[in-house]
Amino acid sequence: MKISVTRTGGFAGVTDEVGSVDTAQLDDDARQKLEQAVRRMKFFELPARLPGEPVGADLFAYRVTVRDGPREHSVTFTGEEGAAATLRELLVAVAGSKS
Repeated sequence: MKISVTRTGGFAGVTDEVGSVDTAQLDDDARQKLEQAVRRMKFFELPARLPGEPVGADLFAYRVTVRDGPREHSVTFTGEEGAAATLRELLVAVAGSKS
């Protein structure tokens, strides 16, 4: 499973790659934890953009993309509540791996 995160927006309106990780390259514990998080949040069933998020020109928007075999799905979020809080778990894990 491959997971990547990009960030856009902010005051300057830039796009940055937060990071990416291939779980096949992780140790067994880290791989299982990350893949279970994707399954637990039913990532492939989430909408492309989470509803009910804050709006603002200077907010950062994060796009999480997961590729698992033939399946690929991306979800964009700006909020810190609800499903966005769960997606932040992936963001932190990917940012911490910096591959």
